[in-house]
Amino acid sequence: MSYKELYDKVGSVIGWDFSDIAERTKTLGEKWDYVDLVKKYVNKEALLLDIGTGGGEILLKIAPFVKEAKGIDNSESMIKTAEKNLLKSRRSNVEFILADARSLPFQNESFDVVICRHSEFYPNEVSRVLKPGGIFITQQVGEKDKENIKKIFGRGQSFGEPVGALMNKYIKELKNSGFKILREDSYNAVEYYANMKDLIFLLKNTPIIPDFNIDKDSTFLREIEEKYKTKEGIKTNSYRFLIICKKLTA
Repeated sequence: MSYKELYDKVGSVIGWDFSDIAERTKTLGEKWDYVDLVKKYVNKEALLLDIGTGGGEILLKIAPFVKEAKGIDNSESMIKTAEKNLLKSRRSNVEFILADARSLPFQNESFDVVICRHSEFYPNEVSRVLKPGGIFITQQVGEKDKENIKKIFGRGQSFGEPVGALMNKYIKELKNSGFKILREDSYNAVEYYANMKDLIFLLKNTPIIPDFNIDKDSTFLREIEEKYKTKEGIKTNSYRFLIICKKLTA
């Protein structure tokens, strides 16, 4: 199954909402809370764009603090889930749009703030739709994420790639697109999943392990349980990096 097929499948079922698992997962060592961080850069007059919004779960948490928010995603099933979530939220200042990050369907200098969490973005397009002096915030999954699990499988998202490669690539591209970097940061937090069921659900519904199959990969799952089951849960790690930058004025 390709990443696009997986993404569409997850979108039709849960969006990008792993809140049930998150409530049972213990994480130690996070440097920031993404929603709280974004809230520091917005106000009631801000126009905000969320690239790769998924089911809109994060954007709907930020929406009360901005004037207007738009979320785009290239998955039709994700957008349908986002629209269902929007109805439940009863918010009137949010719109979800089926669109590709490579060609954003907005006029130049439309937004005060653009955000992107765990999704691909294109710096030139971000720069185009941001107003001069506008802020771009992105949190991404780093190469060391779920490192012990990937080593057991012998494969995984960014497995074997140099640590910091993706972050450095994005920073270079952002600078070339007219941005000043305000903050670059990362953390490698310890994570404990409550049980193997939660971990398997995560692996089935994310691209952490490509072509994950619970039957074919059962030997690896048993090894994970034997090596990393603790009193706190199944131990692994969460590696995230953050870039905050400002579009320079002409």
